[in-house]
Amino acid sequence: MQAFVINLDSATDRWAFIEKNFAQSELRLERVPAIDIKLLAFPHHDFSERSYRLLHGRTHNRREFACYLSHYKALQAFLATSESHAVIGEDDIILRPDFDTVLEATLRYKQLWNIVRLSGLSAGHPFPITRLHGAYSLCVNMGRLKGAGAYLIDRRAAETLVARLLPMRLPYDHAIDREWFWGLRAACILPFPVSQTESDFLSSVQPGTHPRLSRTRRYLTTYPYQAVNEISRWLFRAYYSVSLKAASWSRSDSGDSAP
Repeated sequence: MQAFVINLDSATDRWAFIEKNFAQSELRLERVPAIDIKLLAFPHHDFSERSYRLLHGRTHNRREFACYLSHYKALQAFLATSESHAVIGEDDIILRPDFDTVLEATLRYKQLWNIVRLSGLSAGHPFPITRLHGAYSLCVNMGRLKGAGAYLIDRRAAETLVARLLPMRLPYDHAIDREWFWGLRAACILPFPVSQTESDFLSSVQPGTHPRLSRTRRYLTTYPYQAVNEISRWLFRAYYSVSLKAASWSRSDSGDSAP
């Protein structure tokens, strides 16, 4: 299996860091040149200014847009292979020592998910489904999981996202965290087998903050959307969690369980 890591052409120190970090893994490392913000200008045909303002409540951000397009490019790179699954990551991640073992255990449940988040900026509100290896468990997060530092994805999810992610309407981590909207299933692993908070780098693709719209405009558009989105997430993932739990019990009863 391949790992597609996003990295700016100018960030050679980051790539050296990634190569050293992935030396412990059996994944085949593939560099995906990140989109340089200097090459982007607004308006842009792949960015919906109106939707972004309505749904996210902020003005456009070139760094955020470059991050989004870079992940989109990584999805395309994965689909250009014949692989069934891939890891996609950013250039400031650190793999835990048991990363490959946890990944192998996760793939034993591949029929139960399309995307598995391997890192996050906080643990969120996880619902444990089944133990994978040691302290690591496959979980469904009942809240939004921030950050897109690393995730495991199958071809169906990649094909769906490439077909539907453009134009950009939300930050990338928001977009992939709405998997039910795309007809997909998402899980996460906790504790995270990949860290995005321990390296000495600030991510070259992770966006910074940008001015919000007025409180009145956010109350009229952004907050109602966010309320509906959160309720939808909870309802879908509650149902999904119960289904996954039942499926994991069935696997355990049949003797097909992870170590």
